[in-house]
Amino acid sequence: MNKRSIAVLALLAASSQSVLAETALRIVTEGTFPPYSMTRADGSLTGFDVDIAKALCSEMKVKCEIKANDFEGMIPGLIAKKFDVAVASMAITEERKKAVAFSDKYQGGYSTLIGKVGQKLDGSPASMKGKIIGIQQGTIQANYARAKYQPAGVKLSTYSTVENAFLDVVSGRIDALMIDVGGAYELKKSPKGKLVEMFGPKMNDVKYFGTGSGIAVRKDDKVLLGKINTALKTILANGSYKKINDQYFDYNQYD
Repeated sequence: MNKRSIAVLALLAASSQSVLAETALRIVTEGTFPPYSMTRADGSLTGFDVDIAKALCSEMKVKCEIKANDFEGMIPGLIAKKFDVAVASMAITEERKKAVAFSDKYQGGYSTLIGKVGQKLDGSPASMKGKIIGIQQGTIQANYARAKYQPAGVKLSTYSTVENAFLDVVSGRIDALMIDVGGAYELKKSPKGKLVEMFGPKMNDVKYFGTGSGIAVRKDDKVLLGKINTALKTILANGSYKKINDQYFDYNQYD
């Protein structure tokens, strides 16, 4: 290969690296699921997932754009290359692993029910017969409720956001909302939180709830996934994760 060819190849490589450096990683989160992701009045995003995403981007030394999207559309959006990464408290389940690749776990947790204070229910499928449980579409809670509660005669009401379901719990239009424990704690901190309480069994069946939450990417983005896992290990080890955790939770969200 002559010197001119080598020079051309070097120029092309440099140009490619420059483009990569200037291209922002497109990260999607929900924006309507406090304390994990919330939209401020000015349209900017905040929350645990948002801060974790920013910490990972900082560690990977890449420019990132974080946008909100409805939860149900995230995996289709990844596959269609509308987004590159989903940081949205997405449970790692076998069904989802058929469509996307997941990072190592970055959250633990379990699911619970919340209903109006004073309700006399133990939360079991049998006790909820004839009652109405709210579920957010596209979530593991929705899958679990359809598998375990609906066959027992429980009515399910589907919502696009947790916030809308919570309003219906408070107003009495539904009897309970099935939700991640972190989200339940956050709702209890809200102005209407004193009107509700958590109840029922601790729901963490691996078949439905997976092995924790991970960060999702397209299956062929193996290099990106490797960088995310390396960055995740770093923020867990250097205290950055704990600092973010303690802003939003009174317990270790990783467990």
